Amino acid sequence: MKNNILYIFLFVLFQSSLIAQICPGTQGSVKWQCWRNMYDVSLSELSAHEFFPNSPDVVQTIYSIDAPINYDNNIGGRIAGYIRINTTDSVQFNMTCNERGQFMLSTDDNPANLRLVASVPANTNLTEHTKYPEQTSARIELTGGQYYYFELTYVESTGNDHCRIFWKNSFISNTNWNIVSAQYIYNVGCTDDPCPPRGTSCDDGNAQTTDDQEDGHCNCVGKTNTNLTCIGERGKLERYRYDNITGSTLNDLYASANFPGTPQFSAAMNHAGLPSTSGLNNFGQLVSAYISVPVSGNYRFNITGDDQTALFLSNNHDPANKQATLAIVLAWSNMTEHNKYIFQSTANVYLEAGQFYYIEINQKQGTGSSHFGLFWQTPFTPANVWKRIPAFYFYDYDCDVACIPQGTLCDDGNPFTNDDQYNADCDCVGIPCSGEDCDSPLANYTPFPKCGLTDQLDTRPENAWLSCSVSDNPNPERERGHWIMYDLGQRYEMISSQIWNYNVEGQTQNGFEIVSIDYSEDGNTWERLGNYNWPLAPGENGYGGFNGPDFNNIRARYILIQSLDDTTTCRGLSKVAFHAVVCPEMNTVCDDGNENTVDDKYNDMCECQGINLFVNPCDETIVLLQDTMLNQQVIGAEISITSEEIVTVNGVAGMVAGSFVELNPGFETEYNSIFMASVAPCDVNVLRQQNPVASRTENLTKNIAELPFLFVRKTADGSHIDVYFRTEGKGHAKVTAKDAVSDVTYYLMDNEVLNEGLYRKRMPVKKMSDLSQVLFEYVYNDKKFVARFE
Repeated sequence: MKNNILYIFLFVLFQSSLIAQICPGTQGSVKWQCWRNMYDVSLSELSAHEFFPNSPDVVQTIYSIDAPINYDNNIGGRIAGYIRINTTDSVQFNMTCNERGQFMLSTDDNPANLRLVASVPANTNLTEHTKYPEQTSARIELTGGQYYYFELTYVESTGNDHCRIFWKNSFISNTNWNIVSAQYIYNVGCTDDPCPPRGTSCDDGNAQTTDDQEDGHCNCVGKTNTNLTCIGERGKLERYRYDNITGSTLNDLYASANFPGTPQFSAAMNHAGLPSTSGLNNFGQLVSAYISVPVSGNYRFNITGDDQTALFLSNNHDPANKQATLAIVLAWSNMTEHNKYIFQSTANVYLEAGQFYYIEINQKQGTGSSHFGLFWQTPFTPANVWKRIPAFYFYDYDCDVACIPQGTLCDDGNPFTNDDQYNADCDCVGIPCSGEDCDSPLANYTPFPKCGLTDQLDTRPENAWLSCSVSDNPNPERERGHWIMYDLGQRYEMISSQIWNYNVEGQTQNGFEIVSIDYSEDGNTWERLGNYNWPLAPGENGYGGFNGPDFNNIRARYILIQSLDDTTTCRGLSKVAFHAVVCPEMNTVCDDGNENTVDDKYNDMCECQGINLFVNPCDETIVLLQDTMLNQQVIGAEISITSEEIVTVNGVAGMVAGSFVELNPGFETEYNSIFMASVAPCDVNVLRQQNPVASRTENLTKNIAELPFLFVRKTADGSHIDVYFRTEGKGHAKVTAKDAVSDVTYYLMDNEVLNEGLYRKRMPVKKMSDLSQVLFEYVYNDKKFVARFE
């Protein structure tokens, strides 16, 4: 898996998708439109927003081509309208923006003739006109009296957002850049009324549906009445996470005993996807739900993810048919990289309005950042544009086998509940708010974390740091000056930063402008990160700061920031935030959370890893050991390991063989040594020897071929069922548990297996009504086996 990720930002040439033929409106103003909760800082992510460009979250009237400054974080913005001048002239445009943007101008008043004339590939300051050559257009001749349609689009993550268009011309100035002002702009007229907001009550005209609501795309959608047992709550879309599973392929996830029955975490989602995150490695994720569409017709689906990610879509409500439609990311893709692999997208799939279709997403992450996303093209969204799919069209799959222990903290997705945790029925439930107007967004019940970070600062001096006297620098190579050193307490892998300059009203000139940054692991030996030019703060409430330096995954405990400005004045900062991952020294003792590893230590990649004594590396076919010392190693054999004389173990060691491990008289271990022996096929997670029920499974250390193809055991604490199934090589394995009382079938495995061996799936007992009434079924390469709990 990659260690460094290259983000490729594709600048998509958006064309206007307004519903009606547009025309020039009144002179003097245009509309600024804003879409919130963006997943990524790319213009392709703005086009993937389900309501772009027709239904923005915020609309403001502005009187020049100048977006509001520092409005919010993780937003996409758009300004559309017309430019008209009185006399024919050759003009030149310039664009400044934070963070990425593009300015498109039509050759006339027709939006179909838009062309790109200027763009900003990364952030600039408000008046930084020459940072990138593409900021400035060529000379463009505009005919006097002609209307020219334009669109400005931009995206921003965190920091001081802004975007504006300047020009040079003969009727204002051919030497200075001036913002395109009210005298020359016209708003958009002739547009249709917008669709009713999502959630508005309506009547779809179908007596067989209930809870009819507008979907925000001019479709009235009701829930079809059904007697299907597994159809759950509308709008509930949940992901489950399975931790401590090494590898980056879905086969690693499918081989795990915990998948899909015993996840470690879950969370509700607003869309079928997860933004890019880092800091957590070696996990898998599962999303299972029903999707119901508002309009009958052809639909296409697309999946993106990091690492391997797959989409399954049944041709009806039955999960048994989930492989009717499949899309897969074979390794990894960027968040809106829709065409990296030929199998990422489906062909047209005809779906009927009001029907329920089972849908499932599987994702496996190794190391590095992680994300996944599901997109579609529909009869009611712009043609050939991939849109993220919101939770509105999904229904909870109420028959999933996953269950998280009671009392585990969670997020039920409701902002008006508190103390969310799992109950005895495996449901994430919070305590509802109470009191007058408790469900108002202005009285959100969820409290703000005490001492938690925010990215909006006021102008009070007590909330900032100011140095008014120079002092010796901790780095002897630096001059005396104004500096601040951050001791993070231990070594971290540093990723990125956000900076809030000195934001005291009337004193913003005391902020850091020319800056040096050094870093150190011990506070004595320093390395230079670089020198930077930082923008001053605006001295206003709600200041959001700006993106600071990228630390490029360096390792450091101490970060030293020094002002290289004039030392005769005071210099200060309001706040600095670092995005970092704990990275203790290599070989520092830790706990990787995997019960099957020992001697857990940090490696040179900042990962806590132990020696897994139960994974068979199959170094040889047959191993004969004589006078041998084992130390910090695992010996693996495809068939057998035999010790013919003395084998002394010092430290941590293990033997894993496919058929048997034979320890003859004379075998010894040193004091405080750890030694384990197990039988396991090559490269497969198999039955662990320390399982408390191993003694009841017919002596599983003998040849696997002698074991039944399917058998079931309860764990020692009685909370889970372990379902064992044997394979003879590569093939398709399908394992189900059917509860005759509830008439629900739980799916434990329905995927390819690559190797011969014994596999295990663990499922919670509390999902079963009566264990004696549960039939376990295993279909392997068209062979069928059944078992009941003993």
